[in-house]
Formats: sequence, structure tokens, C-alpha cells
Amino acid sequence: MIKGVQSKIKESSLSLSLLALKAATGLFVGLTFALIFRELMEVGSFLFTFVIVLFGVVFLKLSQSWKFTGVLLFDLFCIMTAMLLRMYILIAPGK
Repeated sequence: MIKGVQSKIKESSLSLSLLALKAATGLFVGLTFALIFRELMEVGSFLFTFVIVLFGVVFLKLSQSWKFTGVLLFDLFCIMTAMLLRMYILIAPGK
């Protein structure tokens, strides 16, 4: 009986940490798109917050069936893309 309780606690903690990782990733993606929208369209703080929440929820829905490896690979892809864009901005010739 105790082993069953321990396995349920372990399973619950793993699923909770996976949900927290997905939420953090979704909010980071939402923040990125909200900053892009703020620069392009001069939106206010309400729409800024709405875009963050919207993209966070959309990411949670899209990554519903993903495991830890899928989320970590997505994070790695986003980080590598951001580094490539940064490198392009630093190396690109000026006017």
C-alpha cells in the first residue's frame, strides 16, 4: 500500500513539474510575441497582457501530449533560433 502511495506521489510531482515547465515556456513565448506586437502596433498594457495569456494558453493546448523531451527540444530550438537572429543582427552590415 505504501509503495502505491509513493508511486502516485512521484507520478503527480512529475506531471506537476511538466505542467510548470510548459506554463513557463508558454508564457515566455507569449511575452516574446507580445513585445513584437507592442513594437509593431503600439498597443496598451491590457492588450499586451492579453497577448501573453493568449499565447500561453495556446502553447499549453498545443503541447498537451508532449513529454519532458518534447518541451525541452522546443526550448532548445527557440534558444538556438534566438541566438541565430542575434548573430545576424550583430553581423549584418549597416546602412
